[in-house]
Amino acid sequence: MEQKFRKVVIIFIDILGSQNRENFDEWYNVMSIFSAMVEREKELDKTHKWTVYKRETHVFSDCAYIIYDYKDDIEDSRKDIYELMGIACYNTEKVLYEFLKNGFIARGAITHGNLFYDNERNIWFGPAMNRAYFLESKKARFPRVIVDPEYAEDLYAFNENKYRKDPTQRMLNGEILCRDMDGFIYLNYLNSVKLGMNQLESEYVVGNALQLCNIERNVKRETKELQESIKDKYDWLETYLLS
Repeated sequence: MEQKFRKVVIIFIDILGSQNRENFDEWYNVMSIFSAMVEREKELDKTHKWTVYKRETHVFSDCAYIIYDYKDDIEDSRKDIYELMGIACYNTEKVLYEFLKNGFIARGAITHGNLFYDNERNIWFGPAMNRAYFLESKKARFPRVIVDPEYAEDLYAFNENKYRKDPTQRMLNGEILCRDMDGFIYLNYLNSVKLGMNQLESEYVVGNALQLCNIERNVKRETKELQESIKDKYDWLETYLLS
C-alpha cells in the first residue's frame, strides 16, 4: 500500500460500561465477539471476490475501529462515498445486534475522511479516526451509532432513494437509518428485527435488553450527575427498543 492518506469510511464502536467491568468472562466475551466479527468479515471478503470494497478492523480493549475502503484496482468513476457508507451501515447492524444479543450495549459514530492504515505493522492514524472518536465520545450520548452530521443528510437521502424508493424496497430493506429527536441520524441496529427476521430470538434479545435497562437505572452511582447521565442512556435505549 502506498504510504499516504486514503479516503475511507470509518466507524468507531465503544462498548459501554467498561469502567465498572471487572469480571474476566465479560471482558473475554466482548473481545471474542470482536474477534469473531473480524474473522467472519475476512472470510466473507475472501468469498465475495467481486466486491469493490475491503474491510479492516482495529480492536483494542472494548473498542474497535472498522474501516471500509475501495480496493486498489477500482476506478475512481466507480467510487461513491454514500454507497460505501450505506454498505457499512447494513453490515454494522449485524455487529451491534450481536453485542446486544450478548447483553452488551454500544455507542459509536460513522464518518468519512483521511486515514492511513497498515494492519501488518498495526499503524492507524488520521483525521477521520480522530473525528469518529470525537463524535462517539462527545456527541452520540446514548447507546446509538450516529452518522457524522457533515454526511448524514446526503447519506439519508441516498439510502431513501436506493433502498426505500417504493413499498417493495421498503419491505425488503427496512429502515437502516433513523432520525432522532435531537436531529442526529443514527444506525438502526434493530432493522432486521423490525423486518421480522429471527422473531423468537429477537423477542428474547429485546426482552433481556429491557431488563438490563431496569437493572442499570436502579444501580446507585457515585454522584447525582452520573446517576442522571446513566438513567438518560437507558431511558433512550428503552424507548428505542419499544418503538
